Amino acid sequence: MSPAIDILEDGHVHTRLCNHAVGEMEEYVEQAVQRGLTTIVFLEHLETAISYQPRSWLDDDDFAYYFEEGNRLKHRYQGMIRILLGVETGFNPEAAPLIRERIARYPVERVGLSCHFYRHGDTHLNLLSRRRQSLDQLAAIGPETVIADYLAALIEGVQSIDCDVVCHLDAVLRHLPGVRFSAAHRRQVEELLDSMQARKVALEINTSGFDYRGTVFPADWIIAEALRRGIILRAGSDAHQPSEVGRYFEQLPRYLAERTA
Repeated sequence: MSPAIDILEDGHVHTRLCNHAVGEMEEYVEQAVQRGLTTIVFLEHLETAISYQPRSWLDDDDFAYYFEEGNRLKHRYQGMIRILLGVETGFNPEAAPLIRERIARYPVERVGLSCHFYRHGDTHLNLLSRRRQSLDQLAAIGPETVIADYLAALIEGVQSIDCDVVCHLDAVLRHLPGVRFSAAHRRQVEELLDSMQARKVALEINTSGFDYRGTVFPADWIIAEALRRGIILRAGSDAHQPSEVGRYFEQLPRYLAERTA
C-alpha cells in the first residue's frame, strides 16, 4: 500500500515575486485549477539577514502585494480551489529571533523551512545555485563540512521556528556532482527527523527532484525513516513557472509504494 500523500494539493509554489521565478500568482492558480487540484499553497521566499546578490526572495513591499493579491484570488476562486498563503523561510542561525518576528508580522498560513545560504566571511553562498562562483567556493570549503553545517541549521531551525514542513531536505549542493551523505550526516538526518516527529512537522516530497536527479527530494532512505516515525508527507512541486504546478504528482503513489514496501 502506498504511504498517504495528497496529490491534489501542491504545497510549494513560487512566482515572479521571488526574482528567480516567472508568472503571476493568478497564472499559478489557473494552472492548479486546470490540473484538478483542490489546494495550492504559495510558499514565497523569506530570507533574513542574508548578504547575497542578486536578491532571490521577497522584500516587505513584495510581501504587502503578495498578501493583498493572494486575498483577492481567494475571493475570486472561492469554491473552485483552496488557496493558502505561506512562506518558505530560509533558516539563518544568526537571525532566529528576527525570523520569528518577521513571520509573526505577516498573516502566514503555512511555514516551510529550508536553508539556502551558507555564511562565508562577510557574505553568503547560495547552496542551491548553479552559479559557478558559489559552487567553486563551496567545493573549496568541502562538501563534508558544508553538508554538516546545513543539516545542523535545519535541526536548529525545526527546534526554534514554528514551522509546518521541511522543504527539499537533502537538496543541499544539488549542483555539485557526486555529493553523498556520510554516516555522520545520516545521524544528523535522523536527529532532524526526531525533532520533526516531536514537533509534528511534515516532510515535503519535492517533485522538482525528478528534473534535477531523476528522483524526488529527499532520498528514499530518508522517506522511509520519516514514515517509520509517523511523519506526514506533503507533495510540493517547487514550481517556478505556472506549467510546473503539480508536476509529476501522478507518479507519487506508485513511486512511494515501490520504494517503501
